[in-house]
Amino acid sequence: MKACIYPGSFDPITKGHMDIIDRACNLFPRVYVGVLNNTAKKNLFSVEERIEMIRRATSGMEEVEVVAFDGLLVELMKKLECKIIIRGLRTGTDLELEQQLSVINGKLFPGAETVALLSKPETYFISSSAVRELIEFRADISDYVPKEVADMINGGIAK
Repeated sequence: MKACIYPGSFDPITKGHMDIIDRACNLFPRVYVGVLNNTAKKNLFSVEERIEMIRRATSGMEEVEVVAFDGLLVELMKKLECKIIIRGLRTGTDLELEQQLSVINGKLFPGAETVALLSKPETYFISSSAVRELIEFRADISDYVPKEVADMINGGIAK
């Protein structure tokens, strides 16, 4: 079975992320959403909260499995026996970074491939950092995150 992994911090998961997950589900029978626990980064939401947001937002998607990880992505890929990384690209800057990471990941885990999906025009401007800023100022985030996520955040999990 060919599986793929879509890694990220997902702090929080956005409609742009959901579009990439949905499209990956059309391409692969198993889509792992890898939630990075990067202790060097200050996240607004805990790993557990981010995992719960993603699980709620993907509850109708049988192909999706949410997993947490820290350290190198390729170590998780080896454990999951998964060689395909899904990445969403919004800008040329994203492309340059993903090209670099693809080479490094391929050296660390021979056979690893990166599949890039271009963001759709209606979501390319959405970023988790912009959503976090809106949350900090208590602005409406409903246009940028799945309803389940907005409900969780508005229900009081925001810091």
